[in-house]
Amino acid sequence: MKRTFFLLGSAQALCCVFMLFAGNLRQNIVLCEIIYFTAFALFLISLLLLKTAEKTENPAGPHGRKGYELFLHQNYYLICILFFAVCFRGILWFSPPTLSDDIYRYVWEGKMVASGINPFAVAPSDPSLAHLRDQAIYPNIARSTLAAIYPPLSQFIFALSAWLSPTVYAAKLMFIVFDILAIYILLLTLRELNMAVTRIAIYAMNPLIIMEFAGSGHSDSAGIFFLLFALYLCLKKRTYSPVVCLALSVLNKFLPLVFLPFMLGRKKAANILLFVTAIVLFYVPFMSAGRKLFQSLTIYVEHWFFNASLYDVSLWVFNDKSAAQRLSAAVLLLIMAGLYMWYLQKDPGERGKALYYVASIGLGSFLLLTPVVHPWYVCWIVPFLVIVPNRAWIFFSGAVFLVLRGYVATGVWVEDPLVKLAQYLPFYGLLLYDSGRRIAQRSRHKERLLLNNVQL
Repeated sequence: MKRTFFLLGSAQALCCVFMLFAGNLRQNIVLCEIIYFTAFALFLISLLLLKTAEKTENPAGPHGRKGYELFLHQNYYLICILFFAVCFRGILWFSPPTLSDDIYRYVWEGKMVASGINPFAVAPSDPSLAHLRDQAIYPNIARSTLAAIYPPLSQFIFALSAWLSPTVYAAKLMFIVFDILAIYILLLTLRELNMAVTRIAIYAMNPLIIMEFAGSGHSDSAGIFFLLFALYLCLKKRTYSPVVCLALSVLNKFLPLVFLPFMLGRKKAANILLFVTAIVLFYVPFMSAGRKLFQSLTIYVEHWFFNASLYDVSLWVFNDKSAAQRLSAAVLLLIMAGLYMWYLQKDPGERGKALYYVASIGLGSFLLLTPVVHPWYVCWIVPFLVIVPNRAWIFFSGAVFLVLRGYVATGVWVEDPLVKLAQYLPFYGLLLYDSGRRIAQRSRHKERLLLNNVQL
């Protein structure tokens, strides 16, 4: 079984090599998808093998191994997972980011911040920035008439990367580092929760994570790392540091803000003040942008719609984008309120672990209700599948890659009804089936307990 797992990992590494030498993936999207879904199939088989090994293999080995030999035997799968995780990312680091142009804006805005220019105040197309333009970065910036949308921590990370080297490969390396740090935090979390460390494969070997962070260099890996760190610190019962890490996550992407009430602890007033102070301090250097500070974000919220799920249902019902957005936001807030009430009913000693269920359900609800579901958005839920496995979301982390076909053909995000059907029909089917099965199992368990009590 160990040899089989190594061969599966090697085959997935070979897929990364093929992806590297496939050239411009936007121009070779069919080949790209064949390679990706081959890698995803190998990934799924690896997960099944790890699950079987966890149940059947003797940790001590058949001959009572000792010392270093015992260590290798007990940690073989984890060593392989980490080895392949680094290999996959190292291979795709060398690939040009042809499936997304976001990283070009990262480098551009990093150059602006490093030069002392406020990226929220001036759009890339502004004539005053002519001295920063080159042939490698500027021509590849999408929507160059819009100023920055990414929050301050992202801007400082972009600036550090540009200061080191104003290239897409330096920026990619920065977010690969955050990705690997997320793996480290997840390993600490698994040990703290006394769960099998081989579960880390769900994140570390997931092709979507590898493609979006090592391949395309999306900045979400930084936000994911800080969110995981915040949750781990809650698990360790820290008082103030979880809120600081949550603030850093929000300063990368705004999504984690919904988890603030869950991390306030007993020192609610102090933690709220700490959170607000951290946010304000990071925004102070950019306040000269005035009303433009959130202008691009407002435009995004009002005009970006792509690959939505339940949002499309509300849009069909109301035939009004604003009404559909308000309904989706209201439903998400109700879900988070329900989760908060459930969380408060938990014993204080169980709340650390309960937070991972909250995060999993909260992020999943967001992805189903939001008007925009790009592939890298789905990356946010993947680390929580390590703690709270869900077959439907694991499937969706592969299926969402299909949406790239519409983008590469036109250069804009265009929906294909058949692609949406291929993603969401199996996903909802599996989600409802597994949910129904869990409810039935709990019902049978309660019936057995009741029967035992009656007999006693």
